[in-house]
Amino acid sequence: MARSEVLERQWALYYDKEYALAFEETLAFVDKLQGSDLRDAQRLLGLACLRQQQYTQASLWFKKACQGSENAGDWLNLATSSALHSDMELSAQAFEQVRLIQQAARYHQGPGFYRQLFGYASALCEKGEYQHLQPLLDELAQAYHRVHSTDTAFLYVVGLPFLSSFLALAAHRFDKANEHAKGIRWLQALGKGLDEDGQRQVAKTARKLLERGGLAP
Repeated sequence: MARSEVLERQWALYYDKEYALAFEETLAFVDKLQGSDLRDAQRLLGLACLRQQQYTQASLWFKKACQGSENAGDWLNLATSSALHSDMELSAQAFEQVRLIQQAARYHQGPGFYRQLFGYASALCEKGEYQHLQPLLDELAQAYHRVHSTDTAFLYVVGLPFLSSFLALAAHRFDKANEHAKGIRWLQALGKGLDEDGQRQVAKTARKLLERGGLAP
């Protein structure tokens, strides 16, 4: 995503983790900006709030950035921040826009739809929204089944998160929801559609989930 040249210093502050200062300096002249520069400022303000766990404020700035935006990343930011401040209706609507934009772009908008789906799923897991999270985990599982290979280089090329990251997220979801037996069954179904290495990774994750649930012999 191209960054505004007029915000070079502010983005540098953001990347240096000076979130409060980046917000303050961007806000100081946001009213003087127009077009893509204004949208980038709104994006930066939202991200600075998000990093400071000011989720409601972040969502307000991302809403502004999304007005007229055809960038899936803007809508993902809105979906994530809305989930983190418990506005699940807005969150779901925003993520649907991510899906529609990526479909229209034939899934060519970076960093890729399934990586964006994984990021959104991670936010839902952090918030404990397991009911909304589970269909996304199922969708990702189907994607791994379609490609079959779990080689990391291959997954990177096709735009899927590494299987180890996906398994860690799934295990965390079932552990925190205290649904260990359900998680074991889900992992077993996932493993059946994967290659040999993927099956080994799934089996290792299942053993850890068994231990966490006190189900191991």
